[in-house]
Amino acid sequence: RSQIRLACSCEFDDVMADITVKASVSLDDLEERGGTVLVNSPRSLQACKLEGVLPQELMHKPPECFAEKNLSPRLVKLRYDFFEAKRRDLLAASKRARDALIADEKRTSENSSQQLEVMARESGVSKGTILALNSDGLRLERSKLLKAQQTERKWLQGALNAELKQLQDLENGFIFHEESNNDEAERLREQSRRIKELNDKRAAEAERKQMEAEARQKLEKQVAKEEFHKQLMDMKRKGELEAQKQKEAYMRQVAEADRKRQAEIDKERKREEEYQRMEARKSEMRALDLRRMDILEQQRLAKQQQFAGLQAKRDDRIMSSIQANMEMEQRRREDFEEKQAMEAIREERLMQAKALQQEEGAKKSYQLMLRRKNIQDEATKRMEDRRNAILEQQEETEYRLLEHEQKKERYLDFKRELDGLRSRNKEINVERQRRREETTREMIAEQVRKKDDKIDTLNAERRRMMELRRYAQTEAYRAREQVKTEIMRQRIRSKFNSKAVEKQLQSILQRDCFTEKLLTKSVSTPNIRTVGHQGAAPPVEAQ
Repeated sequence: RSQIRLACSCEFDDVMADITVKASVSLDDLEERGGTVLVNSPRSLQACKLEGVLPQELMHKPPECFAEKNLSPRLVKLRYDFFEAKRRDLLAASKRARDALIADEKRTSENSSQQLEVMARESGVSKGTILALNSDGLRLERSKLLKAQQTERKWLQGALNAELKQLQDLENGFIFHEESNNDEAERLREQSRRIKELNDKRAAEAERKQMEAEARQKLEKQVAKEEFHKQLMDMKRKGELEAQKQKEAYMRQVAEADRKRQAEIDKERKREEEYQRMEARKSEMRALDLRRMDILEQQRLAKQQQFAGLQAKRDDRIMSSIQANMEMEQRRREDFEEKQAMEAIREERLMQAKALQQEEGAKKSYQLMLRRKNIQDEATKRMEDRRNAILEQQEETEYRLLEHEQKKERYLDFKRELDGLRSRNKEINVERQRRREETTREMIAEQVRKKDDKIDTLNAERRRMMELRRYAQTEAYRAREQVKTEIMRQRIRSKFNSKAVEKQLQSILQRDCFTEKLLTKSVSTPNIRTVGHQGAAPPVEAQ
């Protein structure tokens, strides 16, 4: 595996270092230039990043890069084919990713993405912010704000008209009262006198109720004080009872301690008595052991005397059997000597007969020797031929084994190289997958960032619209209070002027917070609105 990782030699690195890229090179131009240049166009680099491919992995490497000192041409060719096929696969995947990017760019350009980029560049904010400002959600919020503004305007107009009508009624009533007679003034004075008497009675009644409340509070304080003293006495009695209980508990604890001490003394006495009984028992057992040992010694001496008697009897039997064996051996020797004499006589007769047979056999053996010599010569010749054949077969077998070993070594080398290439392929795929996952995470993070920008912009616009709505409501209430203050001031001065109030009402309704100018004059991102109103691009729908 390490040999595969160091496949390219220093010469190829020197050659690659001498190559300088003077123009932009894309994936389509790579094969035309022989694959010896680095890809540097932005779209091609983006496609390589999406596929987890490094631009250096797409460069063509000649077979000389994979040649090593003790590496066979077959393995060099295998390495070259593997890395070339892997390079072509990565190049094809990168081209597919590049085509997909081109298709996406074409599709986005058809959807006025270029105008969106111009707006983002001119306004200095992101595309997500522009999309958020031109989204249907904000249009709906603006329409809701306009509806609420119209509702607030109608309410304010109705409230101010009601106040104006009330002021006009007061003005007409004031004129009517000035033209009426003085009886009404007298009646009012009488009514005010009665109201004053009634108020005096109410004040006296309130003072009486105040005195009753103070007396009731004093009585409650006295009752609370008595209750407090009662609680103190109860607590004192409870303390005495608790002290008595603690004293009784202490006496019980003392009695319990005495009882435990007496129990410990009794237990110690019983333990001493038990120890004395155990000592007496041990002395008794030692006496029994001595008596048992004396009995065992007597039994051992009796067994030794009995064993000595048995040993003497056995020695007597052995001596008698030895004498019987010697007598039997003497008889056998005598029989053997007699048989040997008979055998010598027989051997002599056989020797004579054998001498005669040898004379006859000498003749036959000479003839047999001649025949055997011929047979032996033929057999020797056949053995020599067979030995030569066996040697030839052994040489052929050894040659075959040598070829088999060489084939086996080549196969093992090929298998090791193939396993190394497979593991290298796995490492390349794992590394590529890791880079693809990193690119995917970066793209997802970028999309999340854009969506966060869009959401922040939407929330900011919504908050701004809510603030405008609250501002309009506040201005409406303030305008109503101004009209009420003016009406009250005229009522206090008893100089009514409904036309001045009507002019003030018209000026209030012409304010910007009660018209559609509120959305155009107060905007959170004025640059975006400026670009949008210049008409460079139509509103882009929210994605």
